[in-house]
Amino acid sequence: MEQNDINIHQLTDEIYQILHKRMDKLGIAYGIVTEFSYNPEEPTSWTISIENSKIVLTSAILFQYMKQHHNLEDTLTHFMRDHFSYFN
Repeated sequence: MEQNDINIHQLTDEIYQILHKRMDKLGIAYGIVTEFSYNPEEPTSWTISIENSKIVLTSAILFQYMKQHHNLEDTLTHFMRDHFSYFN
């Protein structure tokens, strides 16, 4: 999938819900902050914090994962596994 094929603003709520669902199952402290802008030069990003670890999921990273995994749920699962040991 190309960036042009996906409207990131339409996916923002779904991404937020999927991430919350995944982390709620773990029963650990976490936080998700969505940085959203209508300015195309400031793409949407998500700062994900689990205990002492923090990672920023940018739109560019999201699209790279989507090229490999094709659906949003698999994309986010693989991203979380790659960046947080809680998901392995």
